[in-house]
Amino acid sequence: MSKLLTSRIRAQGASDITTIPAEVVRRIGASAGQELAWIEDGMGGFRVVHHTPELAKALAAHEAIMAEYDSVFRELAK
Repeated sequence: MSKLLTSRIRAQGASDITTIPAEVVRRIGASAGQELAWIEDGMGGFRVVHHTPELAKALAAHEAIMAEYDSVFRELAK
């Protein structure tokens, strides 16, 4: 069963920040100071994962392929 976890966005200087619920931090194995990546899921939400050089490289390759074959993907989506 899914558990609803919430947090609030608050202003701090010129930034908006939020606190990640302890349960989420525990389950994704994150720690203070660690960089996280927020990846759009295509359904209006985001997936939060550990940011690694390998992830950055894979996402850059994905973006390049999507840009190169944009017209093909648009045709297939019709």
